[in-house]
Amino acid sequence: MAWSTAEPLGFDPAFIHQTDGQLAGTAALHGLASQTRLAPGRYRIDVSVNFDYLGPRDLELRNSEDGKGLQACMTAALLREAGLREEALPTPLPEAEPCLNLAHWVPDASAQLDTASLSLALTLPQLLLRREVTGAIASDLWDAGIPAAFANYQVATQVRNLRNGRNETNHDLLVHSGLNVAGWRLRSSQSMRDDAHGSRQWSHTNTYAQHDLPDSHGTFTLGQTFSNGDIFRGLPFKGMQVASDPGMLPDIMQQYAPVISGVAQTRARLEVLQNGYPIYTTYVAPGPYLIDDLGVGASSGELEVVLTEADGSVRRSSVPYSTLNNLLRQGVWRYSATLGRYAGAEKLDNPLLWQATLARGAAWGTTVYGGVQGGDYYRAGTLGVARDWGQFGATAFDVTQANSDLGSTLGQVQGHSYAARYGKAFSSGTNLRFAGYRYSTEGYRDYDEAVRERNAYSAWLGNRRSRLEASAYQRLGQSSSLNLLLTQDDYWNTGLRRRQYEIQFNTLHRGISYNLFVSQALNERSRNTRLFGLTLSMPLDFMGRSSASFDVQTSDGRHSQRASFSGSALDNRVNYTVSGSRDEQSRHSAALSGNYQGNVASYGAGITQSSGYQSLSLNATGSMLLHQDGLTFGPYLGDTNALVRVAQTPGVGVRNAPRANTDSNGFALVPNLRPYRRNQVILETDMLGPETVIDNGSLQVVPRRGAIVRADFAARKVARLVLTLLQAEGQPLPFGAQVSTQDGQQVAVVGQAGQALVAVDASPQTLHVHWGEQPQRRCELQIDPAQMPAEQGYRIKTLHCPDVNS
Repeated sequence: MAWSTAEPLGFDPAFIHQTDGQLAGTAALHGLASQTRLAPGRYRIDVSVNFDYLGPRDLELRNSEDGKGLQACMTAALLREAGLREEALPTPLPEAEPCLNLAHWVPDASAQLDTASLSLALTLPQLLLRREVTGAIASDLWDAGIPAAFANYQVATQVRNLRNGRNETNHDLLVHSGLNVAGWRLRSSQSMRDDAHGSRQWSHTNTYAQHDLPDSHGTFTLGQTFSNGDIFRGLPFKGMQVASDPGMLPDIMQQYAPVISGVAQTRARLEVLQNGYPIYTTYVAPGPYLIDDLGVGASSGELEVVLTEADGSVRRSSVPYSTLNNLLRQGVWRYSATLGRYAGAEKLDNPLLWQATLARGAAWGTTVYGGVQGGDYYRAGTLGVARDWGQFGATAFDVTQANSDLGSTLGQVQGHSYAARYGKAFSSGTNLRFAGYRYSTEGYRDYDEAVRERNAYSAWLGNRRSRLEASAYQRLGQSSSLNLLLTQDDYWNTGLRRRQYEIQFNTLHRGISYNLFVSQALNERSRNTRLFGLTLSMPLDFMGRSSASFDVQTSDGRHSQRASFSGSALDNRVNYTVSGSRDEQSRHSAALSGNYQGNVASYGAGITQSSGYQSLSLNATGSMLLHQDGLTFGPYLGDTNALVRVAQTPGVGVRNAPRANTDSNGFALVPNLRPYRRNQVILETDMLGPETVIDNGSLQVVPRRGAIVRADFAARKVARLVLTLLQAEGQPLPFGAQVSTQDGQQVAVVGQAGQALVAVDASPQTLHVHWGEQPQRRCELQIDPAQMPAEQGYRIKTLHCPDVNS
């Protein structure tokens, strides 16, 4: 917290070659050694707590009581903001004290002040920290961003010339647009499709306005969107919805993790390890303890708990756990309330839709959830429970009862649906990521099924009897894996069964990768189509990053082979593929495609030539943002984004968006920020010209979901001068001579051969040079940087000090 003292710094000027009688080097070394440290006062300090960055704070720095440096003054408010659990202290913190003695009021706490980087590292015992603080950002720091309008676009066109001389043209345009104003987010998605028959179809979806509800960790949505799908199936509707947003919660509260409990004999050190790596450590008091703020970051596994007592004795235990999406951490709520009208794409009917769901993480690794749903002719209720069984995996079970009025012909029906889910990662390398089975009685209908059957929808397949879902991954050795995806639906009173699956085996041997796959999907007529194939791929040692691949496929009894070559160029901005194929009827085709990732958009093109047709396709993807300073183009934007401005400095890269560079007005778009969290926006300053100076190339932003936050970087233009400074008689000015501006700001120290590297503004001005206290050891130089010859961004000039005796 304070600087340690030592012997005063000193440098021996004898090591510097100086002309006899010149003491400028001695003076320069004396000035370097005697530079005063940071003076007491109020400064902007970067504060971190237990290595987690808290943010900048205005703190007062005072001389420490031992006189050995400065100390940062901390108040009770700052310590509470840092997450200190005041009720755990022996004595409450004094509210009026402007500069607390940290070690006195908070046992085992410390603070380390670094005046060079203006940073303060606080260390607080984990036992004294509020558990809900880790990873959380106070809601008053969330940035709603700037007023702005944006549009993401995807445009594509294809021209196909058939063998019979007929031409077909297709056009597609997809636009996802938005407007941010006064904390509201307005969103809408539109699409236009123009097919080969000349028909044009416009459609729009997800047109809504949304606003945060920070106090309840949720959002309010008004318009056309989808209902919450945590418990019931998500349904399209027009109306309003209030729903929780897990992203607003602290990191440790967003995902399920097991609770660790036990009894300590003394004040003991508790450490939790995952796969041998420590993920949590704290001290616990004698007696029972409870750890409920773990962040495990995996769907299942086994934790090792190491408890080291004060006498050095060690106790170890293991805590297996598994999780599903249904599982919540103890004390966490999830909720939603929806009211509106059903807005299905088939446009059959728009009955009333209302829905409410609630889930809460309870004790013993259990989560209880339920909900109600209804409308003009539908009622349903669900109740379920999920449980983490440790080494046996995680399960969830729920039952839904529904009543449907299917009209005068079919009448009213009712039934039940039972659903069970299971997840587990096994030590053998098998990860059963999800397995679920749902069985419905004959009278059960989902909401959208009731709408379709009541309105005699032509594509209605019947009410579902059962649904099976599975997703599994098996690791085989060091370089092989097996992946399985499966879904199967059965229907009442019909032999219809829709089964879809995909099985992939991947391995790597001597640099060649092999992929064997089998899949079954549904074609446009909802019939099963099977595909078998084998692909071999190998890297090549020429033309940069390139590879060759060969594959054979069998689809519904038809065989084909294909060979392709892929590569990249221009620092991976350009990617291309050349391929040729042949089928069992000896029909050949060749294709060439490429993609270019520009600063403001991505462009693609491809051509295919076969015996039956010739096809040419073009596509582009990007975005445009309208803000108060103009229109900025950039890559496809995500949910939450940033507008970077480096004033009047084009061509500056942004590390967060590798392909983004500031445009001619100094603006660039950075997509895909994490909402309600600190995001670092870092400039790539390595390629800046020597005449541009950016004092701070990193900023931190905390955006709300959907916000467009602005990150302004101060840039200034300077003239960098390489001056050779000579005395009146032609000798170089001595080493260590100091160069300063007219207002006394030191800008350079003369080096060898009288050379000095000076950075000043480009206006005509006077430089002052001195290498001693005597008047004859001072001179003034008149410079005009704009008139100096430039070479590689530096202006070079030889200047003579006037003879003060003349």
